[in-house]
Amino acid sequence: MIHIRPYQLLAIVDNFDDEIKFFMPPPDGQGGLRTLESMLLIKIMRIVTPEFLFEFGTYRGETTRLLLENLPNYNQEIKQERIYTLDLPDIDDVIFQGSDKIVAEKALGFQRKYLTSTKCNLVKQIFQDSMTFEPEDYLKKFQFIFIDANHELSYVRKDTENGLKMLAKSPSCIIWHDYGNPEF
Repeated sequence: MIHIRPYQLLAIVDNFDDEIKFFMPPPDGQGGLRTLESMLLIKIMRIVTPEFLFEFGTYRGETTRLLLENLPNYNQEIKQERIYTLDLPDIDDVIFQGSDKIVAEKALGFQRKYLTSTKCNLVKQIFQDSMTFEPEDYLKKFQFIFIDANHELSYVRKDTENGLKMLAKSPSCIIWHDYGNPEF
């Protein structure tokens, strides 16, 4: 296994301004990205320069907003949705691991952070359990896929399988959050 260190990723030259939009991570740390993780996610997005992004696990919509505000090649004339984000409509019959059930309960009915953006029209929110999500409408569409939803193994496996089907030709990437986290 090759381990890429943050400084190695941040050292890759991209053609974007140094300025980024950033949001402080939640103080409890649950369900969100840490500061370094946010920076690395933005950097990977800049390297790949995706036309379309897919996020498994919206939660509070903070990561969606982070990606939206730093979206490469943003053109205000483009009215088409570019970021698709999937989250549970409810938690009935969902198997959870670790603290995921508590996090999922908090997210129900929460106003997503990306909705406060002037660019929120570029986001398509999908409310569906990812175990029943069928990717046929999105085959090979996304250059950037972020998996950070339910951490129970069967869910991660299903999200990964669907992500691979939806992944566009290179340059493209799939990023898993909480990989190796001992809680899951």
